Parts: sequence; C-alpha cells; structure tokens
Amino acid sequence: SEWLYVTTEEIDVRRIADALPAELDIELWEEAGVLEIAVAEKQSTDMEQVKIHPKDELTRSFVEAHGCSEVYLVTFAPDIYEQAKEIMQKILAECGGLFCGDTEDFAPIIQN
Repeated sequence: SEWLYVTTEEIDVRRIADALPAELDIELWEEAGVLEIAVAEKQSTDMEQVKIHPKDELTRSFVEAHGCSEVYLVTFAPDIYEQAKEIMQKILAECGGLFCGDTEDFAPIIQN
C-alpha cells in the first residue's frame, strides 16, 4: 500500500520516531529523511520525506488545503494494514497532520 503523510514543516523524521513507543524496532536515517518501523517479521512501515513534483498541482493543492507543507511517502504491505494503521494513529495523536491514500482522490483519509 502506498499512502501519504502530510503535516506541518516542524515535523521531521526524528519527531515522528520520538512519537512512537520505545518497544518498536525503528531505524532512522535523519539526513535522508527516512524512517523504517518494523511491524512483523521481515515487514515494515517505511516513511520517506519527499518533495512534491513541481507539476503535481493536485497533491500540492491537497496539501495546502489542509494547512500542511511536509509530505512523506508511506509504504507497507497490504497484509499488515491493521498494524500500520495503529502506527499511523500513534503518529497522528502526537504529531497531527493526516494520512491519506496515494490515489487520485486521496482516499481513504485517516486523521484525528
């Protein structure tokens, strides 16, 4: 599954990692803007800070309409959706923003 996490500019991968429970197995590459959260054996939820392509007006409009400026690409295997959703909800509770499908209509949307 491919999702987007959109949030305000002060939320970086370190802040996201710090929002997650200490018992999770997390690998963090701050300089690259990448966070890997182990969910199940050999499966993870990966987050990568990305820039919106200059020609992607649809995503830019969606992000700005929600008062956000940072975008993360979130990927995980569809069969770990429930575990990934729990992680998304923990991040939302601590960092705000929203998660949405990387689809033409950004559905589904998960937010607090």
